[in-house]
Amino acid sequence: MMNNELTLYHKILFLELRPWMNRDIAETKFKELLQKNKKEHFTIQPNYEVDFIKPLTSKRKYYHALIENEATRYLNNFHGIMEGANDKEKKYWVHTTLTKVIVQKLKETNKVINDNQYFFEQLETKSKQKTTDKNILDETYIIHFLKYQLIRIYIEIQEKFTDYLKEDVVSEEELNQLYFSEQAPEKSLLIPAEKIKITTPASKTKVKQQDDELKVLKNDFRAEKKGVLDYKTIIKNDQRFALFEEQLFVQGYIDTDYNFTNKHGQIQELAAIFRVLINKGYFCTNYFGKGF
Repeated sequence: MMNNELTLYHKILFLELRPWMNRDIAETKFKELLQKNKKEHFTIQPNYEVDFIKPLTSKRKYYHALIENEATRYLNNFHGIMEGANDKEKKYWVHTTLTKVIVQKLKETNKVINDNQYFFEQLETKSKQKTTDKNILDETYIIHFLKYQLIRIYIEIQEKFTDYLKEDVVSEEELNQLYFSEQAPEKSLLIPAEKIKITTPASKTKVKQQDDELKVLKNDFRAEKKGVLDYKTIIKNDQRFALFEEQLFVQGYIDTDYNFTNKHGQIQELAAIFRVLINKGYFCTNYFGKGF
């Protein structure tokens, strides 16, 4: 059975890596531990990264590296699981990972926040409730960075494996409302990830030689036509739809000018793909209901 657990996050929340249990460790020791920590690298292109407050203390930097590495390792591992699974197994893995593994950790993180009063407000520079206790500030930083990496992992898996979802799509804001008692920051902490170079093993066949890149356009770029709705009226989330369009290009359905390549069998495949997108809420429901 493949390991699909967030073991390191469990250690931070409940076991030997609990940040409030090592208050006596000197900053120099955390600096030494950080230097020994080996950085994990993605074997897949992530959609998002967490745009969090810069870690300033050695303790924060150490935990920041641990938590980020675990997110990278977990997403790499999950893609490996999915590559070797059939459709039935893929539905099982996506369902159990989102609704059991990650949701459980989100609930546990919320309990730690509430039990220890690690509210995000402590990290805001203009907060009137900001404590002067350095330990509390460090621990609040660590737990909230873990929280947003969990949310990032959830959104990543949900968007990359939409075809295998059993549940409705959940947004970052909705995850905050469902599993956390405090209000989410006004500005999203998830931002599009930078493009990274992925080393592809020679044994793997490329789906498409990609000498050109698709320039994503999140608006109308063709002449207006009578009876055709505009982009912003149709598309519910332009960032999410842009990621889908990139995949259309990678898989060879469209070229760099957004022209349909129209290869044998693609019309039927594309129709099926858009049916899934409609059901998963990619389009505004005012215009595209379930019967579309």
